[in-house]
Amino acid sequence: MTLSMPMALSCKTGANAKMNPKKPEKAVVFWYSQTGNTERAGRLIAGTLKKHGLEVQSAEYRDMDPSSVAAADLIIAGSPVYYYDVPANFKKWLRALPGIEGIPCAAYVTFGGEGGNQHNTACALLELLVDKGGAPAGMETFGNMSTFAITWSSGNINRVLKYRHLPDENSYGEMREFASRILNRAGERKYFKIDKKVDFRDLIKNAPSIWSTKLFITRHAINAEKCIECGTCAKKCPVNAIDLSKHSVDTDRCIACLGCVNNCPAQAVDMAFMGKEVYGYNEFVRRNRIKIHLPEELKAD
Repeated sequence: MTLSMPMALSCKTGANAKMNPKKPEKAVVFWYSQTGNTERAGRLIAGTLKKHGLEVQSAEYRDMDPSSVAAADLIIAGSPVYYYDVPANFKKWLRALPGIEGIPCAAYVTFGGEGGNQHNTACALLELLVDKGGAPAGMETFGNMSTFAITWSSGNINRVLKYRHLPDENSYGEMREFASRILNRAGERKYFKIDKKVDFRDLIKNAPSIWSTKLFITRHAINAEKCIECGTCAKKCPVNAIDLSKHSVDTDRCIACLGCVNNCPAQAVDMAFMGKEVYGYNEFVRRNRIKIHLPEELKAD
């Protein structure tokens, strides 16, 4: 069944934001990342900009000072495709940014396996920056192995392992090229046209998909006997749904991002989906002896 068609649904060209004529000297690269794929891309993009001579500040969005974003000459934001959309917590933070009028900006998204709605998600991320006054300079999508723990925990392991080679050196080459391309477009004051495609997954993105997933999560808590009190689950939770002192999860507040189960080093997050135990990304990588390929620039970090 075809879910998307190459038809323009809406477009923004940045006509309301005249791109700053100043050649970029200072860039900010920030991202939302739960298992490392989006972060890896952001760090490589930031490193590429540094090689071009720019002063670059890069970080997870929760560690980024919003005022530094408004003070930059170039802005690049990254996000995973989360239930066919930009995660609501990241949207909220972006909407609270100070004005970035005329600053060239770009967006990238990472997606697992064959993905779903990644083009429109990248468009949506870039539009959030344009809505704050940014001038669109480009966007890109980068594929990797899925990190959706419910998939392999439900027995669909081969569907995930099909993409175990990603990201590879070609992926990292695309990330470097993206950074260079955005810098060139910003320097030449070239606007990027945001064209969304007709994709029926837009009808079920974010809340409807999250709700349908949560409907089948039959158990979600912290196993006090296994917990080592490291705080990783609470730190990774974007909606503060975890009370580590009580080893409890506020399942009403939870948005089923799976960050807690994916990142717990002790497998202490007790989750079940349709009665089957859900085990996290790090455990899946260990069991299947997967080694994530790193580019040379990041090996030294």
